[in-house]
Amino acid sequence: MAVKRKTESTALAFLDIISCGLGAVILIFLIIKHNINTGSEQTDDLQSQLASMIEQTKDLSAEMEGLRQQNSDTEQAGKSMEDQLVDAKGKLASLSRQNASEKEQNKIAEGAIEEIEIATPVDQVTLQGTGQANYIIGMKVEGQRIAVVIDHSTSMTYPTLERAILAKFDTDAQRQNAPKWQRTLRVAKWLLARIPTQSQFAFIGFNDKAGMISPGTSWSSAANQGDLGGTVQNISVLAPTGGTNLEAGMRMALNMTPRPTNIYVVTDGLPTQGSAYCAKKRSITPKCRESLLSNISSHLQKVFPGGNVPINVILLPMTGDPNAQALYWGWANMTKGLVLSPSEQWP
Repeated sequence: MAVKRKTESTALAFLDIISCGLGAVILIFLIIKHNINTGSEQTDDLQSQLASMIEQTKDLSAEMEGLRQQNSDTEQAGKSMEDQLVDAKGKLASLSRQNASEKEQNKIAEGAIEEIEIATPVDQVTLQGTGQANYIIGMKVEGQRIAVVIDHSTSMTYPTLERAILAKFDTDAQRQNAPKWQRTLRVAKWLLARIPTQSQFAFIGFNDKAGMISPGTSWSSAANQGDLGGTVQNISVLAPTGGTNLEAGMRMALNMTPRPTNIYVVTDGLPTQGSAYCAKKRSITPKCRESLLSNISSHLQKVFPGGNVPINVILLPMTGDPNAQALYWGWANMTKGLVLSPSEQWP
């Protein structure tokens, strides 16, 4: 009985060993499989992270390339600005040298001008109280044959229309001593004094009609003291009176033989008499006075179709004739002449 019990115990122990071994193998398989699944998941995570890092690297590379291009453009712009700055400095230096050269030339020119002796023109007629300072800038008395047409109507007595009208009732002596007429005499002498000695001249006076002031009936010689003195004497005894027939004075000048090369007119406003029909009426309108000047201009164009005789006008003041200066300017400008309205202090 005792031997039989021993055999059963050995068989049970062997089965236990087999069971334990089988359990151990199963456990090992479970552990291995678990590790394989865990490694696969980690690999997937790593691959995902790697792909993300590769994408970030590409983005960073693109940004770096953009920054590199921007830096290149900035460097190029900076170089261009440096080139412009160098060019500007060069131009500035050139201008500085040019300015210095011009200053030196101006200094030399100023020195040369100071050394020049300016000759004062010799007047053919002595005028008391006048001198070189009284020359009008822009007005030159010149020409081969110079005609001076002087207004000696009543309006040449005073600068205001009201007082000039009252002068009709003054005596000849009073009108001769009137301030505006005295100024007219000085203007006439001023012109006479500056006629070139090689020129010929004729002084013509006009009011209602025209007449020769200078001696004789034709051209006088500026080199002849008798002609100069006779002109001064004749104009000094004139008494301003009557209307203003500029047309008569101009026709007399234009009809001279040979014809004048330069004409100087001394007056104070638009004409009041002439050949136009409107001038025959008892009262004359401003429009009619403008027409009278227009008739003179038309006649001048017929005599000188090329307009090659300059008309210069010295316009003394007169109130109530606002359009005179503009109309005389148009007339003179057409002939390449001048219109001057001198100050009260001249001449």
